[in-house]
Parts: sequence; C-alpha cells; structure tokens
Amino acid sequence: MFKNRKERENLLAKVMNEPQLIPRRVPDYMRKEGGIWYWTGALIMIAFMYEVLTGLLLLFFYQSANPFASSEDLVNSVPFGSVLLSTHLYGAYVMIALVYLHLLRNYFVGAYKKPREMQWLTGVLLLVLTIGAAFFGYAMIGDVLAKAATSIGSTIAGGFPYLGNVLISIFFGNGTSISLYSRLFSWHIVMVLLIGTLFAVHFFLAEYNTIMPARKEAHYRAPAVDTEKPDYKPWYPHNLIFMTELFFFVIGAIILIPSILGIMNDVPIVFSPFPAPANIVANTPPWFLLFVYKELDFHFASDLLNPFWATIIFTGMPLLYLLAIPFLDKSVTLRISDRWFVVALGVLGIVYLVGLSTWAYVYGVVFPTSLVPDYQAAMFFFLPGVAVILFTYWAKISDRTNRLHLERPELFFLVLTFLGLFSVITGILAYESIVAYSNFGAATLAASVTITLVLAVVSVAIVLGIFNPGREKTAKPAGHKARVAFASLFGISAVFIATEVSFINPVGAVNGSYYGIGLALVLFIMAGITKLYRAEVLGE
Repeated sequence: MFKNRKERENLLAKVMNEPQLIPRRVPDYMRKEGGIWYWTGALIMIAFMYEVLTGLLLLFFYQSANPFASSEDLVNSVPFGSVLLSTHLYGAYVMIALVYLHLLRNYFVGAYKKPREMQWLTGVLLLVLTIGAAFFGYAMIGDVLAKAATSIGSTIAGGFPYLGNVLISIFFGNGTSISLYSRLFSWHIVMVLLIGTLFAVHFFLAEYNTIMPARKEAHYRAPAVDTEKPDYKPWYPHNLIFMTELFFFVIGAIILIPSILGIMNDVPIVFSPFPAPANIVANTPPWFLLFVYKELDFHFASDLLNPFWATIIFTGMPLLYLLAIPFLDKSVTLRISDRWFVVALGVLGIVYLVGLSTWAYVYGVVFPTSLVPDYQAAMFFFLPGVAVILFTYWAKISDRTNRLHLERPELFFLVLTFLGLFSVITGILAYESIVAYSNFGAATLAASVTITLVLAVVSVAIVLGIFNPGREKTAKPAGHKARVAFASLFGISAVFIATEVSFINPVGAVNGSYYGIGLALVLFIMAGITKLYRAEVLGE
C-alpha cells in the first residue's frame, strides 16, 4: 500500500494536521519556558480524562446499598483498588485546582473580553459543575466526612423558600440510606456528563476564537486574536509531543500525591486519600467547600439569614460577578495597570476564598469555636479590601508615572495576593492569641508574621527593581551527547523502578501507596524523556 516509510509518515502528518477539529498551529513561545500558562485548559482536559477512566472502573465495585463497606473492601481487598480510589479522589482535587487556576489566569489577563465572552461564561459554568460533581462524588463514599457533607448540603437546600423539602428529596432522596446514595450516585454521573458536554462546547469556542496570543503580541488591546503565521509549527508532531509530556506529568502528579499521603501518619482527615475510619468524629465538608462552611459561622448570617440565603449571598454574588464581568468590563485595554480595580477584585477573591477556607479548617475543624462575632467578620472583609484596593491603585499610579518598572506585573500582583492571604491569617491568629492565649495560636502567629514580613520585603524589592523575576535565563542548552546520556539514564531508571514495583502486592492501602509512588516516578521519567526528545528531535 505504501512504497516506503516516508509515504506513511506523510499520510500520518496529513491526517493529524488537516482536520479542522484538531488545533493545528500555535506560536513557539507557548511551548517554551513559561508557556505552560497557555495550556492550563489542556491540563484540565487530561485530569478529566483520567477521572472518567477511573470512574468507569470504580462503577464495577460501588454498591449504593452499602457504600462505606464497598469502599473499604475496594481499598483492603481488591488489587490496585486503593490506587484506583485514592487517585480518583485526588484527580478531582487536581482538576478543581486547575479549573480555578485556569479561570483566574484568564481573568487577570483579560481573556473574558471580546470575542471570548461566551467562552468565558462556559468556563465559569464548568467551574460550578466541577465543584458539584466533586461534592456528589465525595459524598458517595459513605464515611463520616461524606455524611457531614451531605448533612450540610441538605441543610442548605432545605432553606430554599417553599421548595426546601422538594430540593432535599431531589438531591438527597427520601431519608433512607439506599435512596440517599442512589441520588448522590445519579447526580454525580449527571454532573460528569454535563461537564463533558459543556467542555466540548468550550473547546469548540476556544478553537473558533483562536488562542489568546501574548498580550504584548496583541499590543495590549482586545480583541486579541491569533493569526497563523508561516513560521508556526504544525500540530503534529510539535503540539502532540508537548501534550504527551504534559499528560505524563499531570497523571504522575495525580498518582503521586495521594500515594505519598497514603504512607504518612497523622494526615489531616480532610486530605486523607482513603475513607475515614468509622470511629472518627468529624463535622466538616470537603476542603474545596470549606469557605462555605465558614460563611455559615458568621454571627450575623446565623441571626438574620438561614443557611440557604447565607450561601446564596456569599457564594452566589461572586459567581454572578464572574458571569457579568465580560459585560461590565468592556474596555479594550489588556494592561493590568489600566484594569487595576478589576485586578484588585480578583486578588480579593483569592484572599477571601483561601482566608475563609483556612479559617474554617484551623478554627472550625482543628479547634472548633463558636460563631464568629460581627466585628471580627467585618474586620476580615473590610481591612484586606481597603489594603488591596489602595495598594493596587498605588501600583497603577506608579506604573503610569514610570516609577514602577516591571516586565511581568502579574508577578507583583501574585505576591500581593499571598501577602494579603498571610495578613488575613495573621490577623485571625493575632485575635485568637490575644484573647485565648493559645500556645498554638502564638506559635502560628509568629510564623505567619515572619512569612508576611518576608513577602512584604519581596514585594518592595520587586517594586524597587532590586531583582527582576521576569529575567530570562541565559544558560546554554545541553548538547546532543548530554541529552542522549540523560535519556538513556532515565530509560534505565524507569525499567528498574517498574521492575521493583512489579514485585509489590498491590492489595491494601500501604502496598497500594508504594505501588502508586513507583508508577508515578515512571510517569515523571517518561515526561523527562519526552522533553529530551523534543529538545533533540524538534529543537524545542
């Protein structure tokens, strides 16, 4: 059929590069150092694919009539069962983190502006669906944490005016255990199907609108549309090999994190990769909903609002803002300093999200306390808000008057975000230390103050230009012989680790964790070999 190898390779390249459904060409800077920020959507897709595959395998073992027993049996008796269950859980965690990262990155660079308004809206909805699917999947397992999560969820749903009981019945069943876990299972599947459908729409819009080029390439103005240039490399093999490298790395991380936690002692129950033991007492939702849990602890929310309306106000308002931002910010500028107030609100969103979650965990799970006084809640929201807005406005003025010299101003705002987070935590711990004289609070306060001061010094150093984190590295790339030597060494290491892992009996939590660590290391090595291949063969 083919006369020679070259004809087969030409046909393969034609098939991979010509169909319109496959993204063909992107600028080279997207595959170079720092270009990973353009691929956060691809990372989400990889994590979602892993979740679908492992979820389908878990369906063979799940029993809605007795979910906790079936989960424990999966971990303790089924070969590879602990790896399958723990990595499916942490695959969801990684996916949630990546969706947040993807959304925030696009928010700060202005990727919601024309012509990507609908693309942004589908992205926000995908965040909601991802958290929803994670909640129902988390609750399906039937341990004490799952029961706490469903209890909090049903309490919030029950507060809906006139229809509270109906919503409880729809989402959590009629009160029997079999009804509850059947509903949770069904809603988990529905959410995953909706994610897959909406993701296809989101992907189509991303291809239709083209990738958003570097803001400098677009002269910091919207609409920022990429036009293919003759020097753009074809999708195959350049993008395909690069995505293969990302695939190995993401799957390796998903497997490695829970596997390491699986062999550690005293892992916080919220982050445990396995079902919580039956003798554990806990009343906390999953970590990605801790901010909602803390909002219900505010004194004014408890007195004036039921859990439903408190959740709607504290969670619904930020969501409505994200949905409305493409229509509120209609300016054509993509410069961060010109969009200082939008950027400040984004920074505040991160501060409040992480601050509330940390507060909920430290002083709600580790050291349960009573309702938060009104003045303390006001300080939490007001003081960081004023500080971040004033500091961001000062950065804008300094940039316009050429007193602020930054090649990558987003790094400045990233540091500002963490500075705000640690300031919030420091303030909370300061209050607890002064009032309660807690040794834990005092020790943590000292650590938080130190970190805050370090971040403050780093912020000032960036502003004054003492060092430039955006400076490009000038190190010379490794030569041909070095790449071949490293690839050979990596390959031998992968074979050695795979051989050692093959002797591990993959039954039980501990053995499964060791097996997962070995598998993850092999995947990381494969990612390294792929990177060396790109450097050697593709010159990237």
